[in-house]
This record gives sequence, structure tokens and C-alpha cells, in this order.
Amino acid sequence: MRIEDDIARVEQYIRELEQRIEHQQEVIAQAEASGLSTDRARVFLLFLKQTLGMSRDHLARLLTDEILASRSPDDGTDLGQ
Repeated sequence: MRIEDDIARVEQYIRELEQRIEHQQEVIAQAEASGLSTDRARVFLLFLKQTLGMSRDHLARLLTDEILASRSPDDGTDLGQ
């Protein structure tokens, strides 16, 4: 699989996580309005936010890899020197 495909897949996953977080926040607001416990919903929201953070880190690494891969070895950007 090409790095561009990986980037697109992670970007899509991030969008889906953002939507799930928004939905979970709505669920929490509705539960609070109804006087219901939100403990489990908040734990799940925390999990979603942590997963989003890891996915953004993964995307950043992929984008860095893409930039490094696009550089030619003789353009004076040898990172080993």
C-alpha cells in the first residue's frame, strides 16, 4: 500500500472519530438533562479522545515519512550528517 493511501485512510478514521466524539458529547448532554448517570459515557468519551490523539500522532508520522520519502538523496538534506 502506498503512503498516500495510508494517509487517506488515517484522515478518514480521524473524521469518523471526530463525529463519534460529537455524538458522544450529545449523548452525555441528553443523559445529564434526563438526570441519568454519565460515568460510563464519559469514560467512553475519554477513550475516543485518546484514540483521536493517537490517530493524529500517527497521521503526523505518516506525513513526515511522506515528506522524507519525497526528497531526493542528492538535494543536500541528508539527515545523517
